[in-house]
Amino acid sequence: MQSKLFSVNKTLLVKSTLVDFSSPKVMGIVNVTPDSFFAGSRQEEAIAQLKQVEKMLTDGADFIDVGGYSSRPGAPEVPVEEELNRVIPAIQAIAKEFPSAILSVDTFRASVADRALDVGAAIVNDISAGDLDTTMIATVARWKAPYIAMHMRGNPQTMASLTKYDHLLKDIVFYFQEKLRLFAEAGIHDVIIDPGFGFAKTVEQNFELLNHLSYFRILERPVLAGLSRKSMIWRTLQTNSENALNGTTALHAVALLKGASILRVHDVKEAVETVKLLNKLL
Repeated sequence: MQSKLFSVNKTLLVKSTLVDFSSPKVMGIVNVTPDSFFAGSRQEEAIAQLKQVEKMLTDGADFIDVGGYSSRPGAPEVPVEEELNRVIPAIQAIAKEFPSAILSVDTFRASVADRALDVGAAIVNDISAGDLDTTMIATVARWKAPYIAMHMRGNPQTMASLTKYDHLLKDIVFYFQEKLRLFAEAGIHDVIIDPGFGFAKTVEQNFELLNHLSYFRILERPVLAGLSRKSMIWRTLQTNSENALNGTTALHAVALLKGASILRVHDVKEAVETVKLLNKLL
């Protein structure tokens, strides 16, 4: 019997595949950027990208998330053509080499999402839930693609100054309730909720969010937890992202216990092991 702590009886239609979240899934991060906050995830060369993906799939990744625009706080603006030049060849190569892999494109730009879906991506992962490109929702709806919608304020250049909330949890839930209404009106029904750890939130707010992650069950959608090697971990431990794997694993366990359906991670093997152990325990 599956534990009710996990997100049960929720499925996602990805092309012709039905993904069941009765057991949590792991999404591996492939950053095709020169300035990702975690150096170990930067893979600009095609051969290195494919080797990284092969290892992630061998280690048990359910999804591969490819992004070409660093969204770390204060990250510089990337021209759309540069983002396309980074992301599209990578997705094409991965889709060709690993045709059964479920690929996600990490972008807030509709033009990048449109092209990525055309060459092999199946899911759109948007840090702005459509706020930074008003044509994104229509694009996702046209492709009938699953949509990962994240909570953020402002953009990567401004979000660190936008951390004042009336009530953190309620404000984010109200945000998603309105977003889900807009998505449904557009024809998007396969939606994953990402509360946005580290995006327009202080370290203290991130821990409050994690401690009450089960609150988001009210939205009746799978919840993605993007905690991997983030500053809420390494600042608390007074270290850096390179030394934040142990802390990441600890918080992944907490997120799973509080109902996360997907862990978005840099280190797939450790995350998969955490899911297996929690499944056995519960």
